[in-house]
Amino acid sequence: MTSQDLHRGKLLSPLRHRDFRLFWTGLLLSSVGSQFTQVAMAWQIYELTNSPLQIGMIGLVRAVPQMFILLFGGLLADAMNRRKLMMVTQGSLFFVSGSLALMTLGGHVTPLKLYGVTVFLALFSSLEVPSRQAIVTNLVPAEDLSRALAIFSTQRQIATIAGPSVCYAVDAISWLVMLVSLALIRAQLPERGGWRTITLDSLRAGFRFVWGHAVIFPFLMMDFGANLFGAVRSLFPIYARDILAVGPEGLGILYAASAAGALIGAFGFNMWGPVRQAGRWILFGVTTYGVCLLLFAQSHFFWLSIFLLVGAGIGDTISAILRATINQLSTPDELRGRMSSINSIFTNSGPQLGQFQLGALAAAFGAEFAASTGALVILLIVGVLLVRFPHVRDYRIAPQRA
Repeated sequence: MTSQDLHRGKLLSPLRHRDFRLFWTGLLLSSVGSQFTQVAMAWQIYELTNSPLQIGMIGLVRAVPQMFILLFGGLLADAMNRRKLMMVTQGSLFFVSGSLALMTLGGHVTPLKLYGVTVFLALFSSLEVPSRQAIVTNLVPAEDLSRALAIFSTQRQIATIAGPSVCYAVDAISWLVMLVSLALIRAQLPERGGWRTITLDSLRAGFRFVWGHAVIFPFLMMDFGANLFGAVRSLFPIYARDILAVGPEGLGILYAASAAGALIGAFGFNMWGPVRQAGRWILFGVTTYGVCLLLFAQSHFFWLSIFLLVGAGIGDTISAILRATINQLSTPDELRGRMSSINSIFTNSGPQLGQFQLGALAAAFGAEFAASTGALVILLIVGVLLVRFPHVRDYRIAPQRA
């Protein structure tokens, strides 16, 4: 066996575990449907209202329930069987997406109805996200965790590249696929303490852990800022129609470009091997993300815009994978659900709130000004982090043993 064969075996080693393979496949197909819905919603809203602010409202409507429900989802993830909890939420998401498909087929879609569906999608997704992130550590051994998290991150990017070519009905079906995958997982996940462990003290313990961690907290704040001010995906319909003049077909390519970059970043991360100097690479990734977004904001050439979005996706994913690895390896299993929920409040609400603020800024001053301002703020955040928390630059991930 050659060294190349050995490296390839390590690269894909997490997929040798049946339960992780099932989980990732189901999540991939589920994410395909979700991406169809997100892109279709943004385009429909812009076509119905012709308002950048209305596109931003989707993010605000999604962010408000997320900020409250994610905490409860984290408590549930640490108190209950994570697989069973995800099966309940996936079933609920199937019914919500199915209702949206029926409304669309019947020609009864309005902005208000789209906002209403967004609330329910955010509600059930928020209950699930902490379990989705925390369950990975239950499906692979510690030495495969870093690569598993890299592969885990690719499902959303592959899904984005795949669409949007079909609509809400596919989203509904995709939730069922994920539900079946969860049902087939054999791993005996802990049943945990049940409802009696869901208390305010339990929630406070999660906050104390995150707030008191010397590395998780500063990187979490940086990630929130980068997501808040770098949510340029919400401006893609404006760029596709009004700036680059490429229409809905070009809109799909813009979404796919950033996803392709993220996919390249994820596979490159796995091929490169274990990254020990995590702090430096996280800072490099976020800086690359900010620079590429700044140049994209001013680009009027379609193919240049695609190239810059690929670069932004690579930088963002390198940072995200390493942050996720640090979070999971630094957190005891009994706290992972709460840590994941607190982390998700910032990583999920950041882009949604950013979608609203960039939409409002674009409505007042134009999309190019909004995107440029956001990118400059991201670069400023990196500088402030280095001054305020200089130790994070030298943070290293210790080798993991079986």
